[in-house]
Amino acid sequence: MREAILLRAAPSEEQTVALDVIADMLVDRVAEALTDATWTPLLSWADVACSEKPQAPAIRRLFASAVPALRTSLGLSEIDDLEAALTHVANKPRQVDAGFRHDTVDELDVLLADMLGRIANADEKTAEHCRAVSAWCARIANRMSFTRSEGTFVARGGLIHDIGKSQCPTELLRAPRPLTDAETSVVRQHVITGHEIIKAQPKLSNFGGMVRLHHERYDGKGYPDGVERTDIPISVRIVSVADSFNAMIGRRPYRTPFSPAHAAAELQRHAGAQFDPDVVRALIDVIAS
Repeated sequence: MREAILLRAAPSEEQTVALDVIADMLVDRVAEALTDATWTPLLSWADVACSEKPQAPAIRRLFASAVPALRTSLGLSEIDDLEAALTHVANKPRQVDAGFRHDTVDELDVLLADMLGRIANADEKTAEHCRAVSAWCARIANRMSFTRSEGTFVARGGLIHDIGKSQCPTELLRAPRPLTDAETSVVRQHVITGHEIIKAQPKLSNFGGMVRLHHERYDGKGYPDGVERTDIPISVRIVSVADSFNAMIGRRPYRTPFSPAHAAAELQRHAGAQFDPDVVRALIDVIAS
């Protein structure tokens, strides 16, 4: 459904990371609205999203074109009122900042999309994992009362946390079996390789911690640097939990996926050792809500 909404909003070459994240959030908000039998929170959020980026027509088109995609994907028919309301929200006049000079794709989004493209070229399953981790990061940050800009920052970091795997041997990324110790050591280098890739792009330097440190542990026994918990930023702790959770619920050639409840129990079992307990609680609240 997310892909259908995105394609109605913009051709693939014009899609940005920000648009992708908003589309993910829209799908979640629609699911909540259907459960709660009210469109009000969804419409309020859409209004805020359009107001925050008045210079981005693709975001307005995303909301205006969402209902046809919902009809096709979910088989919903009696939602004409939602279509009218979202179209009204998308078409409302917005105040554009005087300093805005031109309607172009944000340069940061271009760089992030390039990073994700590198991952997809190496292994599409890893790219799918990164997209999902980004979405989980956004949900956790929202649950922890981060500001919208802080949540977007963490979601963007989650999107490219595995950029180093774009340089890993493809046969290891796609191995239909558990890796040997030697192979695991090779794959573990992705955090260092990824950090080097990020350092070569000054505009992405703020995401370096999430790329290098997302396998560090709350108890200081992680890799590659054995960083103490006080030196692990909260953004990294969120990516770590989101990464592990999505890895557990994802399908692997050599095992069946964990149920969300089983994965949450594993996170709880390792909270305080591998993971930040506050972040684990936030993710569990997200799953339960």
